[in-house]
Amino acid sequence: MSESTKIKWRIAGEEVGNCNCSWGCPCQFNALPTTGHCEALLAWQISDGYFGNTRLDGVRFARLYWWPGAIHEGNGVRRTIIDEETSKEQREALIALDSGEHGGTYWEVFAAVCPNLVEPLFAPVSLNVDREKRQATVRDQGYRRVRYRAHQKPCDRRGTQGPHRVAQWLRIQGGRDG
Repeated sequence: MSESTKIKWRIAGEEVGNCNCSWGCPCQFNALPTTGHCEALLAWQISDGYFGNTRLDGVRFARLYWWPGAIHEGNGVRRTIIDEETSKEQREALIALDSGEHGGTYWEVFAAVCPNLVEPLFAPVSLNVDREKRQATVRDQGYRRVRYRAHQKPCDRRGTQGPHRVAQWLRIQGGRDG
């Protein structure tokens, strides 16, 4: 798609993700998946966003992925579950973004390494995030329920341990200005 036909968009919000590998996701470090293949769930709640003239504020969606090997080897399968409360225009916007044709590394990479697209579902999606405690729960009715918690750090010299707090802020945007 040419730059002039890409629709301007922006998304900001909470994202949580998890895969079936050991902590640290080997694929992120150019290694093979722990179990030989990769399965992942990512969920978003958009706090501020748009796709062209369509507002995406408050939209929730989850993405399911499966790869036969490492992510970078490609040939994966992806499916998006869009919260049933979204409007027709919001659904169309997320489906268009998922194509990777409107820019944004996030969408382009997943479209490239997951060329096998399964039709999206429209079902209830809930995402509860407690950023301070580094905990989140994702539920996509009938498909998966995942709880995330901060990793426990090893005991320090006093013999105490607690949550290991890690934060990552990611803002993605695309289109002609992205």
